[in-house]
Amino acid sequence: MQTFPETPGYLPQGADSLYFVHHHAVGPSRAAVLLVGPMALERTHGYVVWARWARHLAQRGVEVLRFDYRGVGESTGRFEQMTLARWEEDVRAALGHLRASCPGVPVVVHGLRLGALLGARVFADEGLAGLLMWDPPESGRAHLMDLLRRKVASDNLEGTGGPRRSREDYVAELESGMLMEVEGYPWSRELWRSTESYGLALPTRDDARPWRVVHLDGRPAEKCLVPGRSLSARIPRPFFWTASNKLLPDMSQVFEDGLTFIAEASARTQAQEAVS
Repeated sequence: MQTFPETPGYLPQGADSLYFVHHHAVGPSRAAVLLVGPMALERTHGYVVWARWARHLAQRGVEVLRFDYRGVGESTGRFEQMTLARWEEDVRAALGHLRASCPGVPVVVHGLRLGALLGARVFADEGLAGLLMWDPPESGRAHLMDLLRRKVASDNLEGTGGPRRSREDYVAELESGMLMEVEGYPWSRELWRSTESYGLALPTRDDARPWRVVHLDGRPAEKCLVPGRSLSARIPRPFFWTASNKLLPDMSQVFEDGLTFIAEASARTQAQEAVS
């Protein structure tokens, strides 16, 4: 049976604690990666692939830290008290822990879905070696609207939401201050409003650090978010972060692309440090 050197733990975060798993590099560490995952039910569905990815990297000499936001997964905290700003604080806390655990090693932040939004904000003002984004939403508001679309479809199909309602009906309910159950999690007005101006903060033109966007829907190159900095890969629907499948999707293309990006970003940072 294959074993992986992993250390779980809890990181203090205010009155709460962030659950994390540190996947230790096999052999000399050539880079470190902070995995910033999706929210709520997408975290649950994507867990196996996320853990496989962490182990894939660790087996190839990369230190990896993955964690749960407050109110999600194994971390403590109340989901209904969370906002994107508070989850961004969690990302920064986890980053600080990874840096302390791997001094002198270039760090790349890698976000999936909501994690890409949060990771891009942290990348903007932290001295990180690179930014990798898998399926980033256009904004926090667009992301929550997409999740509400799934709720509308599910409630109307199964008749669990009472009379048929639209997304606009659900938005009005959120704005009224009521808690709303979405895929098993209680959304609050504060969470909803925290997404209003939370766009995808792509690096500026004068930021020479490497960054990359990966789309998982196989879109043509001209429809990629940033042609020249994007990979389009077709992962079978439903995506691994939207439904649990008995057969896991083939992620080999995306895994190898990500590993190459991380290795090149790390090597670039180390070369710059050697010159300076």
